[in-house]
Amino acid sequence: MSIRKSVQSQHVKDRPKIPSVPQRKQLSKLNNKTEITKGSLPNTKPKLSQSPEGHTNLDDKEIINAVKSIYSPKVAEKQTHRNPRIYSKISIFKGRRIITENIDSPILINRKTGANDENFTYRTTVIPKHFEIDLSAFRIQKNGMVSLKEAMRDKSWLGKAKEFIQSELSSFINASNGIIITHNESNGGLYKYFLGKGNNHPLVKQCFNSRWWWSQAEEEQSPGVNMSWTQLKSQEFINSIPIIRDRPENIENIEKRSIDCKIFYESEVLEEKSVDISPLGYDIITKSSSYVVLSEKLQYIPHQIKCHNRLEFNSNLSDKKFLYMNMKKYYSALRKNVFNYLPLTFHIKFGEEDPEFIEFLNYFQELKSSKQQNLWILKPGENTNRGNGICVCDTLEKITQEVRNNPFPKTGEHTFIIQKYLDRPYLINKRKFDIRLYTLVTATNGIIQAYFYQEGYLRTACKEYSPKNLDNKFIHLTNDAVQKKSEDYGKFENGNKISYMEFQRYIENRRPKVNINFFDDVLPAMKDIVKDTIQAVYMKISKNNRAHTFEIYGYDFLLDSNLKPWLLEVNTNPCLELSSPILARIIPAMLENAFKIALDPLFPEPHHISKKAQVGTLQDHLPENKFELIFHEKYDGAKLLERLESLGTLNIFMSAKDE
Repeated sequence: MSIRKSVQSQHVKDRPKIPSVPQRKQLSKLNNKTEITKGSLPNTKPKLSQSPEGHTNLDDKEIINAVKSIYSPKVAEKQTHRNPRIYSKISIFKGRRIITENIDSPILINRKTGANDENFTYRTTVIPKHFEIDLSAFRIQKNGMVSLKEAMRDKSWLGKAKEFIQSELSSFINASNGIIITHNESNGGLYKYFLGKGNNHPLVKQCFNSRWWWSQAEEEQSPGVNMSWTQLKSQEFINSIPIIRDRPENIENIEKRSIDCKIFYESEVLEEKSVDISPLGYDIITKSSSYVVLSEKLQYIPHQIKCHNRLEFNSNLSDKKFLYMNMKKYYSALRKNVFNYLPLTFHIKFGEEDPEFIEFLNYFQELKSSKQQNLWILKPGENTNRGNGICVCDTLEKITQEVRNNPFPKTGEHTFIIQKYLDRPYLINKRKFDIRLYTLVTATNGIIQAYFYQEGYLRTACKEYSPKNLDNKFIHLTNDAVQKKSEDYGKFENGNKISYMEFQRYIENRRPKVNINFFDDVLPAMKDIVKDTIQAVYMKISKNNRAHTFEIYGYDFLLDSNLKPWLLEVNTNPCLELSSPILARIIPAMLENAFKIALDPLFPEPHHISKKAQVGTLQDHLPENKFELIFHEKYDGAKLLERLESLGTLNIFMSAKDE
């Protein structure tokens, strides 16, 4: 008697009739892969042709109900079920993808051996046919999706999905950089990193520790070091990174598409559903207008790659003088006024005799004659951040004295930036603030791309704003390195930090009639300026075409009384300290996002070795991506050059002296 006929005669009872003893003995052999292999069916297999009445008298719905009566989602019932072997075979449908169309699917790849799991394929294809069970009825079609929140409750799905999504993201990013990663097992698939001390290096170490395939080296020049993470640029390590002679030049396509998560979630009623992963934010990379795929592909073996977290010529953005000079030249080539984006600025190279300083003196006198506010900020032109060397001045005597103290007035090695203090800064509860945000610039395979981080924070001053009290840095400088020394640090806001959302609520409460939204108006304006900075320097920051470098920059903006953003400066090695709950939420997530974009595509997780080392490293969530792709040199850079050529200013932009 066939199984189907047996089920038909008993399905009106509480449980279907259990298969005969010979059939159960045949099933027991399935637990041993050596006894029954793919293609060797039991001799007692019932055939449809031998029991046509069973095939015609029992419809699919009744078969499903019969199977469900055997299967129970409660794990505890497995031990007490009257036929645990049948239970085990049916339970294979729970929590695993059922694939009958393509046995070469990645889900059938045993990550430990790298071979097809024939036993799993056999159990999910041959056995159902043997017992005439139609598995297609156990999964739904692609007409419904499960929310990410629901799917993440399933740890089995979470583990598979995390690996799959990162692999897909890496494929997208590598395609946009024109590279192919080939796996070489000679080194065991493990990579080494050197981590310099300072700037919360334990946080960086956590990112490496969550990737079991990385191990720490004691010295930067130790053999086999793949990655060097330091506070300052290590030119010695950069010199060891190969130069790309033939970079990819041509775009293959500009297709924009989402990452399709092919790891399905199986519900408690054995319905296999797609998962909506759009909340993870990968579309802001893969569907960005800047995303392109390059036609030429260079191959790399991961353990032979060297990478540094500093761009070779990063000072083109981070030095205040180079930032000003590059932005002035860029906006001039576009026939725009740089002082619509940066405060009025004078760059003093050669002391009091510098023509720029004489021009500043004349402008200062004009403001004084018209009785306008005459506040200025004096900054070192190079090699400083975190408020070092900055002073606020309102007299020529003080400014002249600072310029006169230049130790190298004739060589130009030490220069000054004199910048107009914003007359009417926007205040929060009568106190000054600025905005810190992050941008990741990658030079992978010599291709420059830039990513704008969508979340930042406001840094507030401890003291009420007063243009008359210029000596109190707690009024005018909002850097954490300055403010944390004040006795009022943390008095008004935890760690003197405010989130974007808190600021939006402040705007709504204080200026309800002003139709300005931070997220719709201010943040996009800052993003546009950030993109301008990248376009201004993309041909300079890695002009030697080193193979693999990247950098996280910290951008500082100030808002005037009309909520218009002004770029103040760009910082290399931005502070990673977690001095407030807001920073503890933003910075670790930002750093993890940067790893996924800049490092993971080059150094993928090996799949040919045991994963015992992973114990305790699996995160219980899928991190959301907030880095938005805003620049690709082969697309945005090419468009910029075309525009400059149409304006007749391309030669000015291209002939500029390298910094």
